[in-house]
Amino acid sequence: MTTIAILSRRHLRLFWRDRLTVFFSLLGPLALFVLFTIFLRKQTANLIQKGVPGSSDADAYGMCDAWVFASVVALASFTASLGMLNGFVDDRVTSRFSDYLVAPVNRAELAISYVISTVVVSFVISTIFTGCGQIWALCFGQQMMSWRQWGLALAAILLACVIFSAMNTFIVTFLTSQGAMGGYSVTMGVATGFLAYCFVAPSTLSTTINNVLGVLPFAQTASLIRDPLMKPAANQIISVLPTVDVQNQARDAVLNSLGVTLTVDGTVLSNWLVVGILAGLSVIFGVLVSFRMGRVIH
Repeated sequence: MTTIAILSRRHLRLFWRDRLTVFFSLLGPLALFVLFTIFLRKQTANLIQKGVPGSSDADAYGMCDAWVFASVVALASFTASLGMLNGFVDDRVTSRFSDYLVAPVNRAELAISYVISTVVVSFVISTIFTGCGQIWALCFGQQMMSWRQWGLALAAILLACVIFSAMNTFIVTFLTSQGAMGGYSVTMGVATGFLAYCFVAPSTLSTTINNVLGVLPFAQTASLIRDPLMKPAANQIISVLPTVDVQNQARDAVLNSLGVTLTVDGTVLSNWLVVGILAGLSVIFGVLVSFRMGRVIH
């Protein structure tokens, strides 16, 4: 464990010292925030307000902002892990693996250290964005998360970071140059924004597309993250409706239209089902990573 901790700290120090890598890890989530804040915030708030007749502009903007920050956090959990894995590709290209193996370090310890450092980086960055979202809500007088919702949000973020770190580590083991890594990062950074409903809402897509996206881990992790982050704003915006039944119907409709709840072929995916699916995928990718690392690290 001491060796793994030392190696993990080494990977983390190299990542945080490389300011350009850190910047590009944050670029996708920041671009999403700027896009909606400058160009699409008013349009999205108007669509939300139409879905809840009688809601105020302030509540509609609060709901919109909660969705944007939840999407930013979901996207960051993926892109941050990719930024961290630049170090893995660099170590492979420069043949540093051989230097490690000369020392009393075995392949399993080296592989685990990369995965741990990747999870740590993506979790820290995603948590910082979550905190920024709460500061934004405080500054604009919007609804903030309770401590219980904070706990659920951190648990969802951690699960997202684990599965994306394992998945990206597995894929990166097939990349043998920084150019290939750059191409993968750019392509998946943009694709994940669409696959996780960060750039578009489910209500704007066809049922067939939503069914396909609903079974992928990108939309599933985003839904778990959005649930606690958006519940305060959702409860606030429906409070103007007259009865509890009407409020519940409006809440379900709004959350479903924004990718908080997922529906596949008419079946709503519960949070526990999504957690089970993602946990299973994490184990599968973990096994694949251990298999690939044995072939790559030499």
